[in-house]
Amino acid sequence: MPILVEYKRGLKICRTTDNLIFLADPISAKGARGSQSVFITHAHTDHSMAFPNSGTKIYSSKLTNDIYHALTGKISKNVQFLDINKTEKIKGVGVQLLPAGHLLGASQTLFYFDEKTILYTGDISTDKMITVPQATVPEGDIDTLIIESTYGTPNIFFEPRSTIKFSLLKWVMDNLQKKRVPVINIGYSGPAQEIIAFLNEMLSVDIYCNARVSKVNEIYKREGVSINWYDYDQLGEEPFRPENSIVLLPRSAKKPPSFLEEHRIARGILTGQAARFAYSNFQQSFPFSMHANFRELLELVEKVNPKTVYTIYGYDSELAAVIRNKLKIPSRPLKAIGKTTLEEFF
Repeated sequence: MPILVEYKRGLKICRTTDNLIFLADPISAKGARGSQSVFITHAHTDHSMAFPNSGTKIYSSKLTNDIYHALTGKISKNVQFLDINKTEKIKGVGVQLLPAGHLLGASQTLFYFDEKTILYTGDISTDKMITVPQATVPEGDIDTLIIESTYGTPNIFFEPRSTIKFSLLKWVMDNLQKKRVPVINIGYSGPAQEIIAFLNEMLSVDIYCNARVSKVNEIYKREGVSINWYDYDQLGEEPFRPENSIVLLPRSAKKPPSFLEEHRIARGILTGQAARFAYSNFQQSFPFSMHANFRELLELVEKVNPKTVYTIYGYDSELAAVIRNKLKIPSRPLKAIGKTTLEEFF
Protein backbone atom coordinates (compact mmCIF):
# COMPACT_ATOMS: atom_id res chain seq x y z
CA MET A 1 0.00 0.00 0.00
CA PRO A 2 1.48 3.40 -0.95
CA ILE A 3 -0.08 5.25 2.03
CA LEU A 4 0.68 3.85 5.49
CA VAL A 5 -0.76 5.15 8.75
CA GLU A 6 0.71 4.35 12.17
CA TYR A 7 1.21 5.83 15.61
CA LYS A 8 4.85 6.54 16.40
CA ARG A 9 5.33 9.41 18.86
CA GLY A 10 2.38 10.97 17.08
CA LEU A 11 0.15 10.22 14.12
CA LYS A 12 2.44 9.27 11.22
CA ILE A 13 1.23 9.24 7.62
CA CYS A 14 3.78 7.96 5.13
CA ARG A 15 3.56 7.81 1.33
CA THR A 16 5.95 4.97 0.51
CA THR A 17 6.39 5.82 -3.17
CA ASP A 18 8.51 8.90 -2.35
CA ASN A 19 9.00 8.47 1.42
CA LEU A 20 6.86 11.51 2.19
CA ILE A 21 6.23 11.65 5.96
CA PHE A 22 3.59 13.81 7.63
CA LEU A 23 3.32 13.81 11.42
CA ALA A 24 0.41 15.14 13.46
CA ASP A 25 0.40 16.01 17.17
CA PRO A 26 3.78 14.48 18.10
CA ILE A 27 4.31 13.97 21.82
CA SER A 28 7.62 15.88 21.88
CA ALA A 29 9.70 18.26 19.79
CA LYS A 30 12.24 15.46 19.42
CA GLY A 31 9.52 13.16 18.14
CA ALA A 32 8.88 15.54 15.23
CA ARG A 33 12.29 14.92 13.72
CA GLY A 34 12.44 12.86 10.56
CA SER A 35 9.18 14.14 9.12
CA GLN A 36 8.95 16.76 6.39
CA SER A 37 5.88 18.46 7.86
CA VAL A 38 4.22 18.50 11.27
CA PHE A 39 0.58 19.40 11.92
CA ILE A 40 -0.70 20.55 15.31
CA THR A 41 -4.45 20.33 15.79
CA HIS A 42 -4.86 22.41 18.94
CA ALA A 43 -3.04 24.11 21.79
CA HIS A 44 -3.44 21.63 24.64
CA THR A 45 0.08 20.66 25.60
CA ASP A 46 -0.40 16.92 25.02
CA HIS A 47 -0.87 17.80 21.33
CA SER A 48 1.31 20.87 20.82
CA MET A 49 4.74 19.78 22.05
CA ALA A 50 6.32 20.22 18.60
CA PHE A 51 5.87 24.00 18.51
CA PRO A 52 9.35 24.86 19.87
CA ASN A 53 11.03 22.58 17.30
CA SER A 54 12.87 24.70 14.72
CA GLY A 55 14.12 21.73 12.71
CA THR A 56 10.80 20.80 11.09
CA LYS A 57 8.14 22.89 9.39
CA ILE A 58 5.09 23.21 11.64
CA TYR A 59 1.54 23.89 10.43
CA SER A 60 -1.38 25.01 12.60
CA SER A 61 -4.08 27.62 12.90
CA LYS A 62 -2.92 30.99 14.23
CA LEU A 63 -5.29 30.72 17.19
CA THR A 64 -3.70 27.42 18.18
CA ASN A 65 -0.29 29.08 18.20
CA ASP A 66 -1.62 32.06 20.19
CA ILE A 67 -3.22 29.90 22.87
CA TYR A 68 -0.11 27.71 23.08
CA HIS A 69 1.97 30.82 23.79
CA ALA A 70 -0.56 32.00 26.40
CA LEU A 71 -0.46 28.62 28.15
CA THR A 72 3.29 28.03 28.08
CA GLY A 73 5.00 31.38 27.51
CA LYS A 74 7.12 29.62 24.88
CA ILE A 75 7.80 30.99 21.41
CA SER A 76 6.96 28.63 18.55
CA LYS A 77 9.48 28.26 15.74
CA ASN A 78 9.31 27.60 12.02
CA VAL A 79 5.50 27.78 11.94
CA GLN A 80 3.20 28.45 9.00
CA PHE A 81 -0.38 29.32 9.82
CA LEU A 82 -3.21 27.71 7.85
CA ASP A 83 -6.67 29.23 7.54
CA ILE A 84 -9.61 27.14 8.68
CA ASN A 85 -11.67 25.73 5.75
CA LYS A 86 -9.07 26.72 3.13
CA THR A 87 -7.18 24.03 1.19
CA GLU A 88 -3.41 24.53 0.85
CA LYS A 89 -0.84 22.48 -1.07
CA ILE A 90 1.89 21.08 1.19
CA LYS A 91 4.52 18.85 -0.42
CA GLY A 92 2.11 18.39 -3.31
CA VAL A 93 -0.71 17.20 -1.03
CA GLY A 94 -3.90 19.18 -0.47
CA VAL A 95 -4.41 19.92 3.23
CA GLN A 96 -7.51 21.48 4.75
CA LEU A 97 -8.19 22.42 8.37
CA LEU A 98 -11.79 22.01 9.52
CA PRO A 99 -13.37 23.20 12.79
CA ALA A 100 -13.09 20.59 15.54
CA GLY A 101 -14.94 22.25 18.42
CA HIS A 102 -13.16 21.31 21.69
CA LEU A 103 -11.04 24.49 21.96
CA LEU A 104 -10.83 27.80 20.14
CA GLY A 105 -8.63 27.32 17.06
CA ALA A 106 -8.82 23.52 17.25
CA SER A 107 -8.95 21.84 13.86
CA GLN A 108 -9.42 18.54 12.15
CA THR A 109 -6.87 17.90 9.41
CA LEU A 110 -8.01 16.59 6.03
CA PHE A 111 -5.32 15.25 3.68
CA TYR A 112 -6.10 14.95 -0.05
CA PHE A 113 -3.61 12.40 -1.36
CA ASP A 114 -3.97 11.27 -4.97
CA GLU A 115 -4.56 7.74 -3.69
CA LYS A 116 -7.02 8.52 -0.89
CA THR A 117 -8.45 11.11 1.47
CA ILE A 118 -7.52 10.88 5.16
CA LEU A 119 -9.30 12.82 7.92
CA TYR A 120 -7.70 13.13 11.36
CA THR A 121 -10.06 14.64 13.92
CA GLY A 122 -7.60 15.51 16.69
CA ASP A 123 -9.60 16.10 19.88
CA ILE A 124 -13.13 16.92 18.87
CA SER A 125 -16.53 18.05 20.11
CA THR A 126 -19.69 17.88 18.03
CA ASP A 127 -21.99 19.61 20.56
CA LYS A 128 -23.04 23.24 20.25
CA MET A 129 -21.01 25.37 22.67
CA ILE A 130 -21.02 29.03 23.66
CA THR A 131 -17.33 29.64 22.98
CA VAL A 132 -16.36 27.35 20.09
CA PRO A 133 -18.00 26.26 16.81
CA GLN A 134 -19.27 22.73 16.37
CA ALA A 135 -17.06 20.25 14.61
CA THR A 136 -17.61 20.23 10.85
CA VAL A 137 -18.55 17.08 8.95
CA PRO A 138 -16.51 17.24 5.72
CA GLU A 139 -18.19 17.23 2.36
CA GLY A 140 -17.20 14.55 -0.10
CA ASP A 141 -15.99 10.99 0.37
CA ILE A 142 -13.49 10.13 3.10
CA ASP A 143 -11.45 6.98 2.61
CA THR A 144 -9.82 6.83 6.05
CA LEU A 145 -11.05 8.43 9.26
CA ILE A 146 -8.69 8.64 12.24
CA ILE A 147 -10.82 9.58 15.23
CA GLU A 148 -10.03 10.31 18.88
CA SER A 149 -11.58 7.92 21.42
CA THR A 150 -10.91 9.64 24.76
CA TYR A 151 -14.40 8.68 25.91
CA GLY A 152 -15.01 6.02 23.28
CA THR A 153 -16.83 3.53 25.48
CA PRO A 154 -20.52 3.17 26.38
CA ASN A 155 -19.44 2.41 29.96
CA ILE A 156 -18.76 6.11 30.63
CA PHE A 157 -22.03 8.03 30.75
CA PHE A 158 -22.34 11.79 30.37
CA GLU A 159 -25.52 13.75 30.90
CA PRO A 160 -26.15 16.52 28.34
CA ARG A 161 -23.74 19.41 28.82
CA SER A 162 -26.65 21.77 29.39
CA THR A 163 -27.81 19.60 32.32
CA ILE A 164 -24.34 19.63 33.87
CA LYS A 165 -24.03 23.39 33.44
CA PHE A 166 -27.35 24.00 35.21
CA SER A 167 -26.33 21.61 37.99
CA LEU A 168 -23.20 23.72 38.42
CA LEU A 169 -25.29 26.89 38.37
CA LYS A 170 -27.57 25.58 41.13
CA TRP A 171 -24.55 24.58 43.26
CA VAL A 172 -23.02 28.03 42.80
CA MET A 173 -26.25 29.82 43.73
CA ASP A 174 -26.84 27.58 46.76
CA ASN A 175 -23.38 28.28 48.14
CA LEU A 176 -23.57 32.01 47.51
CA GLN A 177 -26.84 32.07 49.45
CA LYS A 178 -25.08 30.25 52.30
CA LYS A 179 -22.35 32.91 52.17
CA ARG A 180 -19.71 30.52 50.88
CA VAL A 181 -17.43 31.41 47.99
CA PRO A 182 -17.74 28.74 45.25
CA VAL A 183 -14.20 27.63 44.33
CA ILE A 184 -14.07 25.46 41.21
CA ASN A 185 -11.09 23.52 39.88
CA ILE A 186 -11.23 23.52 36.07
CA GLY A 187 -9.06 23.14 32.97
CA TYR A 188 -7.11 26.26 31.92
CA SER A 189 -8.23 26.32 28.30
CA GLY A 190 -11.56 25.29 26.86
CA PRO A 191 -13.67 24.35 29.90
CA ALA A 192 -12.72 27.50 31.86
CA GLN A 193 -13.80 29.84 29.05
CA GLU A 194 -17.00 27.89 28.35
CA ILE A 195 -18.05 27.96 32.01
CA ILE A 196 -17.13 31.63 32.48
CA ALA A 197 -19.23 32.54 29.42
CA PHE A 198 -22.14 30.44 30.73
CA LEU A 199 -22.02 31.95 34.22
CA ASN A 200 -21.74 35.44 32.70
CA GLU A 201 -25.03 34.76 30.89
CA MET A 202 -26.82 33.38 33.93
CA LEU A 203 -25.57 35.43 36.90
CA SER A 204 -24.36 38.90 37.76
CA VAL A 205 -21.30 37.84 39.74
CA ASP A 206 -17.56 38.49 39.79
CA ILE A 207 -15.56 35.58 38.39
CA TYR A 208 -11.91 35.36 39.37
CA CYS A 209 -9.19 33.24 37.77
CA ASN A 210 -5.40 33.27 37.68
CA ALA A 211 -3.09 35.03 35.23
CA ARG A 212 -2.64 31.99 33.00
CA VAL A 213 -6.37 31.54 32.42
CA SER A 214 -6.69 35.30 31.98
CA LYS A 215 -4.24 35.22 29.07
CA VAL A 216 -6.36 32.59 27.32
CA ASN A 217 -9.52 34.55 28.15
CA GLU A 218 -8.02 37.61 26.44
CA ILE A 219 -7.65 35.63 23.20
CA TYR A 220 -11.26 34.44 23.38
CA LYS A 221 -12.44 38.00 23.99
CA ARG A 222 -10.31 39.27 21.11
CA GLU A 223 -12.04 36.73 18.86
CA GLY A 224 -15.49 38.03 19.75
CA VAL A 225 -16.47 35.68 22.59
CA SER A 226 -18.47 37.53 25.26
CA ILE A 227 -16.52 36.77 28.43
CA ASN A 228 -15.91 38.79 31.59
CA TRP A 229 -13.65 37.97 34.54
CA TYR A 230 -11.06 39.30 36.98
CA ASP A 231 -7.45 38.17 37.45
CA TYR A 232 -7.01 37.31 41.13
CA ASP A 233 -3.23 37.54 40.73
CA GLN A 234 -3.80 41.29 40.30
CA LEU A 235 -6.18 41.97 43.16
CA GLY A 236 -5.61 45.60 44.09
CA GLU A 237 -7.55 48.40 45.62
CA GLU A 238 -10.93 47.09 44.51
CA PRO A 239 -12.36 44.98 47.37
CA PHE A 240 -13.05 41.28 46.92
CA ARG A 241 -16.77 40.73 47.44
CA PRO A 242 -17.18 37.18 48.79
CA GLU A 243 -20.97 37.37 48.75
CA ASN A 244 -20.94 37.87 44.97
CA SER A 245 -17.83 36.07 43.72
CA ILE A 246 -16.77 32.78 42.15
CA VAL A 247 -13.13 31.67 42.00
CA LEU A 248 -11.74 29.31 39.35
CA LEU A 249 -8.55 27.38 40.11
CA PRO A 250 -6.34 25.23 37.87
CA ARG A 251 -7.68 21.69 37.74
CA SER A 252 -4.71 20.24 39.68
CA ALA A 253 -4.59 22.97 42.36
CA LYS A 254 -4.95 21.65 45.90
CA LYS A 255 -4.70 24.81 47.98
CA PRO A 256 -6.88 27.89 47.41
CA PRO A 257 -5.07 31.22 46.99
CA SER A 258 -4.21 33.13 50.15
CA PHE A 259 -6.82 35.88 49.66
CA LEU A 260 -9.53 33.27 50.38
CA GLU A 261 -8.11 32.28 53.78
CA GLU A 262 -10.46 34.56 55.71
CA HIS A 263 -13.56 33.48 53.81
CA ARG A 264 -15.83 30.43 53.96
CA ILE A 265 -15.55 28.46 50.72
CA ALA A 266 -17.13 25.49 48.95
CA ARG A 267 -14.89 23.30 46.80
CA GLY A 268 -16.01 21.85 43.46
CA ILE A 269 -14.26 20.35 40.45
CA LEU A 270 -15.36 20.30 36.82
CA THR A 271 -13.74 17.64 34.62
CA GLY A 272 -14.78 14.88 32.27
CA GLN A 273 -12.87 12.45 34.47
CA ALA A 274 -15.56 12.92 37.13
CA ALA A 275 -17.62 10.49 35.03
CA ARG A 276 -14.99 7.85 35.88
CA PHE A 277 -13.58 8.75 39.28
CA ALA A 278 -14.83 10.00 42.63
CA TYR A 279 -13.17 13.24 43.74
CA SER A 280 -13.51 12.82 47.49
CA ASN A 281 -11.51 15.95 48.30
CA PHE A 282 -14.25 18.08 46.77
CA GLN A 283 -17.76 18.70 47.99
CA GLN A 284 -19.13 18.39 44.47
CA SER A 285 -17.82 17.13 41.12
CA PHE A 286 -19.26 17.90 37.71
CA PRO A 287 -18.53 15.51 34.79
CA PHE A 288 -18.18 18.11 32.05
CA SER A 289 -15.90 17.63 29.05
CA MET A 290 -15.13 19.45 25.81
CA HIS A 291 -14.39 16.04 24.28
CA ALA A 292 -17.07 14.20 22.31
CA ASN A 293 -18.75 11.47 24.33
CA PHE A 294 -19.30 7.93 23.07
CA ARG A 295 -22.62 8.69 21.40
CA GLU A 296 -21.24 11.80 19.69
CA LEU A 297 -18.20 9.91 18.39
CA LEU A 298 -20.37 7.15 16.94
CA GLU A 299 -22.72 9.66 15.31
CA LEU A 300 -19.75 11.46 13.74
CA VAL A 301 -18.38 8.24 12.25
CA GLU A 302 -21.82 7.46 10.84
CA LYS A 303 -22.11 10.92 9.25
CA VAL A 304 -18.60 10.83 7.74
CA ASN A 305 -19.23 7.25 6.52
CA PRO A 306 -15.59 6.46 5.72
CA LYS A 307 -14.34 3.27 4.13
CA THR A 308 -12.05 2.51 7.08
CA VAL A 309 -11.61 3.88 10.61
CA TYR A 310 -8.63 4.02 12.93
CA THR A 311 -9.19 4.97 16.59
CA ILE A 312 -6.60 6.79 18.65
CA TYR A 313 -6.19 7.73 22.34
CA GLY A 314 -8.30 6.58 25.26
CA TYR A 315 -10.75 3.74 24.67
CA ASP A 316 -9.47 2.97 21.18
CA SER A 317 -10.12 -0.79 21.20
CA GLU A 318 -13.64 -0.42 22.58
CA LEU A 319 -14.67 2.23 20.07
CA ALA A 320 -13.15 0.33 17.14
CA ALA A 321 -15.07 -2.80 18.12
CA VAL A 322 -18.40 -0.93 18.24
CA ILE A 323 -17.72 0.71 14.87
CA ARG A 324 -17.01 -2.72 13.35
CA ASN A 325 -19.97 -4.46 14.92
CA LYS A 326 -22.64 -1.75 14.83
CA LEU A 327 -21.72 0.38 11.82
CA LYS A 328 -20.12 -2.48 9.84
CA ILE A 329 -17.12 -0.30 8.93
CA PRO A 330 -13.65 -1.91 9.10
CA SER A 331 -11.97 -0.37 12.15
CA ARG A 332 -9.08 -0.96 14.51
CA PRO A 333 -7.05 0.93 17.12
CA LEU A 334 -4.10 2.68 15.52
CA LYS A 335 -1.71 1.57 18.26
CA ALA A 336 -2.21 -2.15 17.55
CA ILE A 337 1.36 -3.38 17.89
CA GLY A 338 3.14 -4.43 14.71
CA LYS A 339 0.14 -3.94 12.43
CA THR A 340 0.23 -1.18 9.83
CA THR A 341 -2.87 -2.06 7.82
CA LEU A 342 -6.38 -3.25 8.54
CA GLU A 343 -5.71 -6.38 6.51
CA GLU A 344 -2.83 -7.29 8.80
CA PHE A 345 -4.95 -6.52 11.87
CA PHE A 346 -7.70 -8.92 10.82
